[in-house]
Amino acid sequence: IEGAFFPEFGEKHVIPPFTIPDHWLRFRSGDWGSAKPFSIGWWAVVGDDFKLSGIELPHRILPRGALIRYKEWYGASAPNVGLKLTAEEVAEGIVSRETKEPRDAEGKTGIAYGVLDPSAFASDGGPSIAERMSRPPWRVFFRRADNARVSQRGAMGGWDQVRARLQGDGERPMIYFFSTCTDSIRTLPALQHDADKPEDVDTESEDHAPDEIRYACMSRPYVKEAQERADRRIISVGPSNQVTLDDLWEQQPARKTPERV
Repeated sequence: IEGAFFPEFGEKHVIPPFTIPDHWLRFRSGDWGSAKPFSIGWWAVVGDDFKLSGIELPHRILPRGALIRYKEWYGASAPNVGLKLTAEEVAEGIVSRETKEPRDAEGKTGIAYGVLDPSAFASDGGPSIAERMSRPPWRVFFRRADNARVSQRGAMGGWDQVRARLQGDGERPMIYFFSTCTDSIRTLPALQHDADKPEDVDTESEDHAPDEIRYACMSRPYVKEAQERADRRIISVGPSNQVTLDDLWEQQPARKTPERV
């Protein structure tokens, strides 16, 4: 898409659904909306490098620590128009969609944690949306998501985290989407730059699922591993060519020994 905020997004980020191992950590992220769509996403974190069998991909190896978006619930009745559900109705929908999640010996769900749009924690003369969802019988718990959109004074930016995971190590991404997550696949690559603030997205676009994806990435920050330098190589020249002090010394012209008088 011309002018896309995330030109990195491509086919390599979309994978066919597969059975996720029960021992992988799982969590959910959410962006609240009523008149506008809400978005709930379920994620799994890849354990050790995982080989996909029977799936045709350029690499077929999912790297350890990658995020897999394996399920989503996008609350829209039309493009950028919300379902106008109450907090309790959304909580009930989340519970119904987690009935098949792995459970421990005590019957507790395998969802380790949830992060939600900070605006859902606002209390204006009554219980917040997050508090209402946490009440019995639903008991859907979230913590306040990190809503930092862009980097400031050395702090991480949410969009930078999304971009870093889309790029991965250059060959393998660190974030994937099941092909069934159609609304995030539709809206994430369609994001445009803000005309007045190029490092941010245009908030007039349909950014509800991307915002929720940003919360998920900020809950598990990713930093690309630095390439190790070869032994005794202290000066880098280009991405792979390096020199040692010995190399520099050898390039020096031979000095003449001064003659004694």
